Amino acid sequence: MRTNTVGVGLLSAMALVVGLGSVSVATADTSPDDRAGVLVRWEGHDRYQVSARVSNQYPVGIARIFVASGEVFTDALSGAPIAARQSAPILLTRSASLPKTVRDAIVRLKPGSIVVLGGPASVSPEVYAELATLTTGSVSRWSGPDRYSASAAMSAATFAPGPNRVFVASGLTFPDALSGAPAAGAQGGPVLLTRPDWLPSTIGTELQRLRANEVVVLGGSATVGTGVEGQLGTYAGAVTRWSGSDRFATSAAISKAAFPNGADAVFISSGRVFPDALSAAPIAGMKKAPLLLLDTNSIPAVIDAELRRLNPNSITVVGGRATVTDEVFGVLSDYLRSAD
Repeated sequence: MRTNTVGVGLLSAMALVVGLGSVSVATADTSPDDRAGVLVRWEGHDRYQVSARVSNQYPVGIARIFVASGEVFTDALSGAPIAARQSAPILLTRSASLPKTVRDAIVRLKPGSIVVLGGPASVSPEVYAELATLTTGSVSRWSGPDRYSASAAMSAATFAPGPNRVFVASGLTFPDALSGAPAAGAQGGPVLLTRPDWLPSTIGTELQRLRANEVVVLGGSATVGTGVEGQLGTYAGAVTRWSGSDRFATSAAISKAAFPNGADAVFISSGRVFPDALSAAPIAGMKKAPLLLLDTNSIPAVIDAELRRLNPNSITVVGGRATVTDEVFGVLSDYLRSAD
């Protein structure tokens, strides 16, 4: 088994291009399932260009796109399963100004409508007004007075009562929900945010409306406490916790629980920063693919084991070399399904 740290002597991405025969390295504009045995990196000079590059996977004339802050994680986390369900991207913006790369991406997409995730502190009225000039359809905002109310509002706008599963994650830390959002998108359930030590009343109200068969808690008791877990049991037939000893083990545990039969495609992002994974989560959920978190310059042993179990045809790294190094990118080819 591979050790926890990838050494500097392993294959770089450049070596991979010339040395691996049936494995191909694709460009940022290539779909990961164009062909089997493909390793892809979608990157940009910042988080906003990365989100624009991911949006290249969606067609011109798309019915709806979502826009969320690239400076905070909460709104896009709750929005990711919704975007996955609607086969729509989430594009990231600065609070006070719309980055040119994102504006250009929206112009290319020609969306029928735009939904802004989060309140005016996250996406300013000025950005909202500019977005209104980029579609011939409606622009609306899904928000609330805080991140928990916003999470509940997004769920209420999208999900009918009676889903099989609802996912609950901490609203104060991002790693658990990053891996959980694609699983929620693939399974057609919302991600609701909670405080570690108590369940916000707005989330309780939304859980009461949903009356899901099962609530899945994402992450360990340090992020969603046992007291909250107990409260959740009053809103569903069962409560299950998908967690591990750290963010990487939790990522692997979520993947294993949500994708027990393996996966044709796997998405990879850094577990140390959130923006790239926010852009990856909707397309991973849409493609019913897991999103696994790596360290910047190493593949944790639990992720090594999960990649081998998944046995994917394609792996897509979302993010640049500062978040997932070339050395790590290169060695990911080892996990691609053999053409034999």
